[in-house]
Amino acid sequence: MKILYRYLYKKLTVYLLILVPSFSFVAILAELIELLRKAKNLDFTAILLYTAYQTPEKIYYILPVSMVVAFFLLAKDLINSREIYPILLNGLSLKKIGLSLFIFPAFVSGIQLLNLEFLMPEAKKNAEQIYQIIKKKPKAEPLIAYNSWVTINKRTFLYFSFFDLRKKEGKGLIILRYDKDFNPVMRIEGESFRIDKNISIKKGKVITINSLSQINLKKFSSFIFPEKIDVENLKKLIKVKKPVSIKQLYRSAKIAEKFGYPSAYYWSKMYSKLSTVIAPLILSFSFYPFIWSRRKYTVVLMAFLLLGYWYSIAFLSTIAQSNVIPFYGIFTVDIIYIMIGLIFYKKLKFSEL
Repeated sequence: MKILYRYLYKKLTVYLLILVPSFSFVAILAELIELLRKAKNLDFTAILLYTAYQTPEKIYYILPVSMVVAFFLLAKDLINSREIYPILLNGLSLKKIGLSLFIFPAFVSGIQLLNLEFLMPEAKKNAEQIYQIIKKKPKAEPLIAYNSWVTINKRTFLYFSFFDLRKKEGKGLIILRYDKDFNPVMRIEGESFRIDKNISIKKGKVITINSLSQINLKKFSSFIFPEKIDVENLKKLIKVKKPVSIKQLYRSAKIAEKFGYPSAYYWSKMYSKLSTVIAPLILSFSFYPFIWSRRKYTVVLMAFLLLGYWYSIAFLSTIAQSNVIPFYGIFTVDIIYIMIGLIFYKKLKFSEL
């Protein structure tokens, strides 16, 4: 049996290695045509780099669909070549074959997760930078930043836990000042702050260091740090990473909640990403009973269910972002598709062929 399953896994791998590049090429080509139509700077090196950096994201969305098509092609190949009949006559049922084959989409879901967590964040960031060059579009201003160090001048440095660049307000401020020999002379800490012409700090303490034997500490409820800061220039210094991976979205959501900033966007995106990660396994299981059917309407039904899956995930993600449903409500679609798969999986028989 191990030889048989290796044979089936090999076929699925071959199909995926054909389908994923093919679908990705079509998707990238369509985007490339649109990009060339709107591009204001025809730098072909930049365009090629942009295409390369977009590939991980394209694969991420194409892989679940490719997995379903690969299963469909495998079933049709086994039926048309009549290889399925000796397999079934040797005591293996379609159900038992399915249970062993589902290891493959589970492995593909692992690839989805690795791509999302390690490849896509950096690739997405580089693609956006190149896109701005190609379209000569100014860099989008960040709305919030967190856990960042900023150099105010050669001997003064500022750190904040959270900063809303629209309101010019933040939380968790630390200011460090050094002398010309780069010895620390002052440390200011504050629970909250606002940057206008100066830095207005609330509820904190000032530590001044005249020497190792003379260190003074003074607490305050309000303090003005006399350093003029242009917030517009500050935006250029702050590096804000757009959250892409599940880990980044979770971290952004928790930080936004901690500092009273709306977190629904991050939570809904995170759960949507989780759903997409497990999509190869969910879709493979729910579509497995249909791939053995020889009825003409089966392909249309599968296409309808496939479109329904993606549009439903997108719809639930949108309304979850508006707090209409809980964020985990996005998994309702996965549960429904699992139930559909279970119902038809139990009915799956040799007579389906």
